[in-house]
Formats: sequence, structure tokens, C-alpha cells
Amino acid sequence: MARPLLMWYGFLGGAAAWALQLVLGYGIEDSACSQGSSDTKSWIVAVTLLLGAVALGSSGAAFLTWRWADRRGDARGAVTFLALTGMLAGLFFLVLIALGGLQLISLDSCRQG
Repeated sequence: MARPLLMWYGFLGGAAAWALQLVLGYGIEDSACSQGSSDTKSWIVAVTLLLGAVALGSSGAAFLTWRWADRRGDARGAVTFLALTGMLAGLFFLVLIALGGLQLISLDSCRQG
């Protein structure tokens, strides 16, 4: 039972972390601006680092799944495909999380347009 969970975490973990970072980043900025505070940088850095670690961990889980499938012999190739795709997707979403966090940190918050 642990191998399928590890495989699906490796395949979907990066995308879920990126989606959560988008929602939390928006929520942190919006709640701080509605209260008149602009001190959100520490929370955004913490969320970005935590969810970046989740995305990196999903790539690691996909790598472990790939090694396991390679040793056991994946006849249909489905587990190998999901593992290789998960490794690439996890790194891709890690870059997206880093860029999203950088954007939230560098832009001036609570500014009327």
C-alpha cells in the first residue's frame, strides 16, 4: 500500500504544492491588505519554502518509485512513466513555486492601482 501512495505523491505532489502556494499566497496578501498591514514577507517566505520542499520531496518520491519499478521489472511501463513524469513535474513546479514566491516578495503589497 505504501508504494502506490509514494507513486501518486511523486506524480501529483508538485502540482498540489503549487496550487496551494497560489491560494495561500493570495490569501495572505489579501488578509493583510484588508487589515491595513503590509508585513507579510515572513509568512510568504515560510509558505514558499515549505511548499517548495513538498515539491522537491515529490521529485524524490518519484525517483524512489522509478528505482523500485526498475528493480522489480515494470512490464507495462506505467509505473516507470508516472515516476519519470513525476520527477520532471516536481522540478517544474518547484521552479514555479520559487518564481511565485519571488514575485510576491518583490512586489509592493497593499498598493491601490
